[in-house]
Amino acid sequence: MNQLRKFFESEKKRIFEPDAFFSERVMARLTEGSAWEYGIWEIIPSSARPVLAMALALILCFVLAELWIPQMPQSGVVESFLEAEQSVAESFVYNDTGVPAREVVMQQMIAPEEQQ
Repeated sequence: MNQLRKFFESEKKRIFEPDAFFSERVMARLTEGSAWEYGIWEIIPSSARPVLAMALALILCFVLAELWIPQMPQSGVVESFLEAEQSVAESFVYNDTGVPAREVVMQQMIAPEEQQ
């Protein structure tokens, strides 16, 4: 039992207690190469690279499409009123021509009831 205990203690010292040159090895490895010398593609996992590349390509395509294809402005009430070529329906709606006054419409609605 004593030999087994000595064996475990020697293994414990070997694993948990570094030797005299441990700090020199660590410093030599750190000075060999800096961790910040990697590019963006080396940091990203290889399984995510195609997804990121596709997303960037789609964003670029949408931005280019927005720049190259002109957007037609929405035609509102003011633009339709000021437009030179108007249809009859638009002219009726926007210009308010041929619409009787409110009182006349009310009299016409009430009149059939009074006649009965």
